[in-house]
Amino acid sequence: MNWKDLSLEFLLKTLLPAVIVLIVGAILVSAVLKVERKLLDRQSSKVDPMLHGVILKATKIVLWILVLLEVCRKLGVDATSFLTVFAACGAAVALGLKDSLSNLASGILIMCTRPFVRGDYIICAGSEGVVDSIDLLHTTILTIDNKTVNIPNSQLTSNTITNATRQATRRVDLTIGVSYHSNLDAAKKALLDLSARSGLFLDTPAAVCNVLDYADSAVMLNFRGWCNTSDYWDAFFYMNNGMKDALESAGAEIPFPQLDIHQI
Repeated sequence: MNWKDLSLEFLLKTLLPAVIVLIVGAILVSAVLKVERKLLDRQSSKVDPMLHGVILKATKIVLWILVLLEVCRKLGVDATSFLTVFAACGAAVALGLKDSLSNLASGILIMCTRPFVRGDYIICAGSEGVVDSIDLLHTTILTIDNKTVNIPNSQLTSNTITNATRQATRRVDLTIGVSYHSNLDAAKKALLDLSARSGLFLDTPAAVCNVLDYADSAVMLNFRGWCNTSDYWDAFFYMNNGMKDALESAGAEIPFPQLDIHQI
């Protein structure tokens, strides 16, 4: 058998099947990714759209690895050694990037469970603000004074997250003290009338005002009123700005700490 025959045999029995596997594999990978993309689009309400790209890339990598392994087998190359080297390299990289991998896993978890989405106001890990973006490694929030804070995703999944805007309504809780000489019924009515005039509080459930505590120098009144989440801060500051005048108009005195000294 001459070199020409050997080349033809290698071409027909080894190289050609490997090329066919590569072409068919590429077609199958493209088809699988297309179907997967459609399924993810249908589940966009359950799975964060930012996670779609991660899932598609991971699927693409796994499928191409399988295709290339089959191509190597057709070429007569032992792929076991390659897998051993890749596994060793992967272990070394994972050890060096353990913090980043932790953030990556946490980012995927956040996108799947969706404890918050872009635009929510959250409080977590010593920071609070409006969620601006959710990446695989960190989440960016904007504080009230427009500072940008990047929080590693691992801190978000390992700490308690308070989402202040997830619900449609919120309750405004305020406490103020009046003197023991004040008419408590008149003081409570003044605060309820003040909230009614604002137009910011809901009729159901109705706002309430009750005695919270009998302190050393004052009777502490507690006001609780429900409002739409978007109106929370307007309602909060409206009440804070108007309570003093409303109580004084009702004849209630707002005391300050004082000490009576009796000389014998």
